[in-house]
Amino acid sequence: MNLSMRAIVLLMAIGVVSSQVISPSHTYNVTAPEPNAPYVAGQVLPVRYTLVDDIKLPNLLSLSIYFTTIDPSMNFTDTVITSNADISQGFSFRRTQNTMVYYEHELSYAIPNTTRAGSYQVIFVDSVSRTNTSVPIVVRPYAPPTLPSSTAAGNANKAGPSSIFAIHANSSSRKQPELFALVALILLLCAFL
Repeated sequence: MNLSMRAIVLLMAIGVVSSQVISPSHTYNVTAPEPNAPYVAGQVLPVRYTLVDDIKLPNLLSLSIYFTTIDPSMNFTDTVITSNADISQGFSFRRTQNTMVYYEHELSYAIPNTTRAGSYQVIFVDSVSRTNTSVPIVVRPYAPPTLPSSTAAGNANKAGPSSIFAIHANSSSRKQPELFALVALILLLCAFL
């Protein structure tokens, strides 16, 4: 492997590792949400955590997850994402990185549309070790979906479909310069690696 490829692999590995938040008890790591990442009210907040490979884990960890605000002046009631997070070590949750075995669990929390914009946090509470792991996030305001009016939809069909997946009657005669440029760029990068 040449030097540039090694640098890319190293940067990717650093990016993966740096987004983890390690718990004080070292029995789990939080991999999502990423600290200080922006999310939008009305959309899904991914909650993902990994567990160590330890047969005694049920005696070492009891996890609850909460969504709350950082700003005490906001009129916001803490929300329980789960009061009893899954800490099972079943085969379907098993992951391996190099020689290390761990177990990954994921939840999806729908941020309510009524959530005001501001600074929030996802708190992982371990009732066994009596420690908390907080991940600060930023919630942007709710943006309702916009529906095209019937006249705009009619005009859009005449101008051409807005979807990249739409099938054109004359698609074989249409040129795709963006795809050609992308393929050329990939080939150029491969030549230097």
